[in-house]
Amino acid sequence: MVSRKRDSIDILFTKLRKKKLRAKVIEFTNTELKRVTQDTKFMNQFDATKFDSSELLPETLKKNGFFIVHLGKGKHAFVKGKGYHEFEKIKIIKNNKVGKGIIDGVGSSEAGAVSFIYNEGIIQDFLGITTLKVHTARRSKVSFSFKVNGSKLFADKQQIEIDGIFETQTGMIVTVEAKNVEHKDFEIRQLFSIKKYFDMLLSEGRLSKDTNLRLLFLVRLRDKEQNLCRLYEYQFTDDEDLNSISFIQAVEYQIITPT
Repeated sequence: MVSRKRDSIDILFTKLRKKKLRAKVIEFTNTELKRVTQDTKFMNQFDATKFDSSELLPETLKKNGFFIVHLGKGKHAFVKGKGYHEFEKIKIIKNNKVGKGIIDGVGSSEAGAVSFIYNEGIIQDFLGITTLKVHTARRSKVSFSFKVNGSKLFADKQQIEIDGIFETQTGMIVTVEAKNVEHKDFEIRQLFSIKKYFDMLLSEGRLSKDTNLRLLFLVRLRDKEQNLCRLYEYQFTDDEDLNSISFIQAVEYQIITPT
């Protein structure tokens, strides 16, 4: 199925780029993608544009320096530039002893990973805060303009997903994007669109101007060889630039459970 997914994107990109060989932005719709997926037998065109790591992109996109940007309302674009950020090497490693949790041992959802770092005090240690309110995963929509590699784009009511949100009494809001698989990098858009969502809430007066937004990326790995959580914190130094992502800190928590 993964190969069919790559084939679908590869075919569409090659077809559209022939018409716009020098273009840095090549827009397309779900309708155009659906025609291609019918031929490649990849039936879920809504998943066809999602690639969590640059490693998973079709070779044609990687060779030509393109990635996929979601523009909302069934629109997307092949954009020339950098759409993924490579995880930094973690220098701080801590041991975290936990008890046996019945529910934690069932399933491996991203929302479950967020619950785990809260229940086991990992997020509290990372932030240096003991008292937190936790909010479950949610979806919303946001419209915003932005740029990539000098190209200006606009996302119209783009749907975003937030795996977890924490807040403090002092006005800090901490969002968590979670993954249960290991890759060398991640899609910058996942954090950037969350930032733009909270920028919208601030501009509408739905949040205090003193709100301190912190963007975290969580990698939860659990198998026979390893049991750990990696937390990375980032910020964007330019509100309009996807590529202004900047690393702040990272900690790896090695999970020790009773035998």
